[in-house]
Amino acid sequence: MSQSTKKRDTAGAKAAIQVARWIEPWGESRFPVDVDFLAKGCHTMYERDDPITQVHGASWKGGDGFLQRNPDDAKEWWITYSTNVGPGRQRFTKAHELGHYILHSRQKDEFRCGPDVIVEKDTGEPNIEAQANQFASYLLMPANHVRPSIEKSPITLDLISERASFYGVSFEAMCIRFVEITGERAVLVYWDNGMMKRWSRSEPAKLQRLWIDNPKGYPLEPIPGAVAADPLVRQCPEGQIVPANLWFKNAPDGEMLREMKHTSDTFERVLSLLIVPKFYPRWALDGEEGEDDTYDRFIGGGR
Repeated sequence: MSQSTKKRDTAGAKAAIQVARWIEPWGESRFPVDVDFLAKGCHTMYERDDPITQVHGASWKGGDGFLQRNPDDAKEWWITYSTNVGPGRQRFTKAHELGHYILHSRQKDEFRCGPDVIVEKDTGEPNIEAQANQFASYLLMPANHVRPSIEKSPITLDLISERASFYGVSFEAMCIRFVEITGERAVLVYWDNGMMKRWSRSEPAKLQRLWIDNPKGYPLEPIPGAVAADPLVRQCPEGQIVPANLWFKNAPDGEMLREMKHTSDTFERVLSLLIVPKFYPRWALDGEEGEDDTYDRFIGGGR
């Protein structure tokens, strides 16, 4: 079965929507979501006798989260999360572990989650890490609340940053969520130490047949002429207009797109957000398929 025809796994989303109903009556005050509160009370919703009794942080290296049974009482569960990351990442990790408790704790007694599994993308195959990430994303950034808030104004990285603060998540997690739900033709590219690590497209971008050409599969450096390649531009929240075929080889000459850029103040990590107008005729020929998004097959690290 091809990537485009695989049925999406929505187990995490359905579980998150069910849990979110608890706090919907609180209105806007429910954000940022109090994951600790939900974790310690959700056993009552599911009529379980093995509650989560502790949610606590630890100064870990190489790990993000841990869900395990209490070694002294198998009827209790503990969530542990790394305090070596920012509060937004901590909140997402706790929600991820809560997703494991709700969805998977009947299957095994512990779940160790490092930076290589947090925010793994759904590829259409059963995957408990992708399900837990989907649960966390839908719980913390529900689409029916996020979508109106990003559609009322032009998309900029400043707007996404403001939304990240409102929902209490990391800037990168908010960028990923934006691309997942937007009606814009949006492409998000993640660079690490000067090399492209992964990229993701919105659904409208997939329909537009947008893809980043990398036939040899080698790590790509920023594209000459793009804002991403300019070391003098560390932040470009409004975006610059650049030729679309800098990024997409199937773009017609003369077509332009808006390229935004965010450079981390802590690490040499760069996010490029591309907003592409709708063009007609389609860029790709009928029946022509581009390569899959790297997010669709790569274990990612949306922080």
